[in-house]
Amino acid sequence: MRKVRNKFTASLLAGSVILSGFGAMGAAAEENAEVTEVKYLSTTILETPEGDFEQEMIDKFNEAHPNIHVTVEGVPAGDLNAKLVALATSDDLPAFVMGSETTMTALYDMDMLASAEDVFDADYLEGFVEDNIASYYRDGKLYGIPYFGGAQGIVYRKDVMEELGLEVPTTWDEFVEVLQAMTRDTDGDGTIDNWGIAIVGTRNGSGATRFQPIIHNFGCDEFYQDEDGMWQTDIGSEKYTAALKAFTDLNNEYGVVPPGVVEVGYPEAVALLTSNQANMLITGSNAIGAIIAQAPELKGKLASMPNIPVERSVSAAGGFAFFITTKDEEEQAAAAEFIKYFLEDENEIDFAELTGRIPIRKEARANERVSSMPELEGFLSALENVWIPPTIPGYNEIEDILSESYQAVFTGTMSVEEASAIAGERAQGICDAANNE
Repeated sequence: MRKVRNKFTASLLAGSVILSGFGAMGAAAEENAEVTEVKYLSTTILETPEGDFEQEMIDKFNEAHPNIHVTVEGVPAGDLNAKLVALATSDDLPAFVMGSETTMTALYDMDMLASAEDVFDADYLEGFVEDNIASYYRDGKLYGIPYFGGAQGIVYRKDVMEELGLEVPTTWDEFVEVLQAMTRDTDGDGTIDNWGIAIVGTRNGSGATRFQPIIHNFGCDEFYQDEDGMWQTDIGSEKYTAALKAFTDLNNEYGVVPPGVVEVGYPEAVALLTSNQANMLITGSNAIGAIIAQAPELKGKLASMPNIPVERSVSAAGGFAFFITTKDEEEQAAAAEFIKYFLEDENEIDFAELTGRIPIRKEARANERVSSMPELEGFLSALENVWIPPTIPGYNEIEDILSESYQAVFTGTMSVEEASAIAGERAQGICDAANNE
């Protein structure tokens, strides 16, 4: 831990000599207070509108807590896990990190996590929505403090749906039909300029986490334990192959996706909606804030629905969380102080209204300002059936497995069956390693 001791200026020192001894001693105590420097790694600090809000919270916290100074470094979500491995190797990890369940797995596997139960008191932990906090346990101990809730679903242009006289789809076939109807030539020049759906097709976590709800709703679990406690996988199975085909067919077969899908990351996908080139996006609720920040005229024109159920309807609820990595108790306490400040109910509700991200403290989630947001209706409905990520070692590799799989099919370098088989081999390797520990 690095502590900074403030120094007197010459004029202040001279002034303190003239003042009464008691006043001078008080000023000296204030000026010589030790400041705990706390480094923080964030992905949302780079996003709009989240970044401005987050920086404002950091600035307000630092002003209100003169003995703690939080500094933040931004890292793109798709690069976070690789960055953490590099920092751990050089013994330069920040005091705390904001990331997903796969981030926690990577840190846990490197023995770089402090237990949240050792840093926060039990009464405070009781205030979290159970489905959110459940995602951050490993071997019976809690390691993450939820930062915002995640619900997976589909954001869509409600006004376009109404204009075309379309009903909200409830089956995969209806979904394809709606996307086909939304894919059209809007300026009459004979070429398509408005597509049904934008797909995040990049090979990273941002793309993989948007493909995951598709495989889940096709009845596929990446990893699960059988009755004997042995790890198994559905990756590579008929269910997985069907999900992969349905997903990639949106681009390869039906043509309802804008060109260049494998180069479309999350920012590009949002831009396709804000520029009226796409009408839907498979995503988390955070896309609502990002879209409206770029195109305020779309306020009131967006709605959401759960991902299309095929064999079941489930949604992950984890979102992102704070993970404390430092072993230094003073830094742990300082990081905890900041996290509790950030997650005060009023801050959470303001954040939800601005970004569309779902509060994870019970009282904030139940607030009418959140429950009455029409853009969140489909996402909140999706949380009625929650899927909890597995705790298998090496789970962080699933993002690369999934994204390699769909990219190979999108580009035509592999058939659906070939890509599914390779993904299955990689996932089985993770099961074998876990079962042989």
